[in-house]
Amino acid sequence: MIISLRASATERVFMVLTLLYAGVMPCLPVPHSNEVAMLYPWWGKPIGIGNVYLHEIVFLAWIALYGRNFLVRVLLNPGFPARKTAILLVVLAIWCGLVSLTAPLFMLDIGRTLRLLVNCLMLFAVVRWTVQSNNLPIVTLIFGSLIGTMINVYLSLSYPLVVHEMFRMSGQNTPGVMMGIAVHLTAWLFLHADRFSHRMFALIAAVFFSVTCAFSYSRIGWFALGTGLIVWAYALLFATSLNLPHIRSLRKFRLYLVPAIVFLLAIATVSPVTQSGLEKLYSLIELKISQQGSSNSVRWAYVVGSSEILQENPFGVGYSGFYDAMRGTEIYRSGKAADEESIEDANPHATFLWYATAGGVPGLFLNVILFIMFMNNIKSGLRSAFSKPGRVFFILLAPVYLLIASSVPYLFNSLVLVVPTAFALGWGLRARAQSQSPPPALALK
Repeated sequence: MIISLRASATERVFMVLTLLYAGVMPCLPVPHSNEVAMLYPWWGKPIGIGNVYLHEIVFLAWIALYGRNFLVRVLLNPGFPARKTAILLVVLAIWCGLVSLTAPLFMLDIGRTLRLLVNCLMLFAVVRWTVQSNNLPIVTLIFGSLIGTMINVYLSLSYPLVVHEMFRMSGQNTPGVMMGIAVHLTAWLFLHADRFSHRMFALIAAVFFSVTCAFSYSRIGWFALGTGLIVWAYALLFATSLNLPHIRSLRKFRLYLVPAIVFLLAIATVSPVTQSGLEKLYSLIELKISQQGSSNSVRWAYVVGSSEILQENPFGVGYSGFYDAMRGTEIYRSGKAADEESIEDANPHATFLWYATAGGVPGLFLNVILFIMFMNNIKSGLRSAFSKPGRVFFILLAPVYLLIASSVPYLFNSLVLVVPTAFALGWGLRARAQSQSPPPALALK
């Protein structure tokens, strides 16, 4: 299996634009009312044509200009990383898409199907870009996430959402989850980087994401942040790089950085600003915990309702069929489930349940197996790229993705899983190629 190690300057422009906005969009604020949404500037809202976003438009242009032959060959090449995962994602997309032809909003559901297919191709493309450009793709995505988070902070302060006299970021799970995942990605970059500038960028970005994620009001984001900080502690204190020059520079970096961090933390603990911020954060967490009982009961109602839907419709009801199907369940009529207000937005608030209700028993089977295959891809890529540290990175990341799959519906139809998987696979592919002497030609143009 060969990937060209050279990319033209124009192809890199397409890569940077795709990954930059792929990082920006999920971190943008989610307005808490239509009135506030109308006040947002254009750059504070997702940019695109209809439901096709800017990074997808740029990516489709890359396919037309550079990626056609590459994507066809990797789909036919059994040795390409994640090929089986991508094929299974295609099968899930087609199956749920076919079932959705009978759903009320089948045109909207066709769009959801096409997004899964685009994400399948994005997986291949980001592996290629990572092999070609090493750390540039992950740096670009993190930088885009920083831009999106800064926009979120600015608009959240301009149009604040105050709950029980406490400020929080606009949007919960979508921005909060991406910020939490970004903390993990910055730790990966810190250990993999061979430049001082990249390591400092990763560290500064991690601090910024940690603060903003803390005020995201997202339990998933908080969990991702907690595991991400453990990853950072491990990367700073214990992890080693496979490349000997990296080890020397990493030791030198730690010699000055770790004492500086300890010193700054000691100062921060006695700072009135820090203490005030921590008090507000504790109050926000207490508020979230106090509402946890009702939230969990609603989520359990979705589990019960989805099981009722599967019993009545073992082959699924399609994506937009969930609205009518859920309203017809006993758990919904009992008043224990959340009110479904819109056929366009109705979903069971979990990736596993989303594809189970859309595609029935086959959809449930396919998306569980697909989740396992994605986890295996990440584990394989991180172990090849980092050896022992890669296993630690995976152990701390896998529970985050399991929680995401159990709590929100967008694990597969967004890039929150696809792109980090591709980073791990691309680095792993580079590491395996460089460990062979002489290194093989990686050549699939």
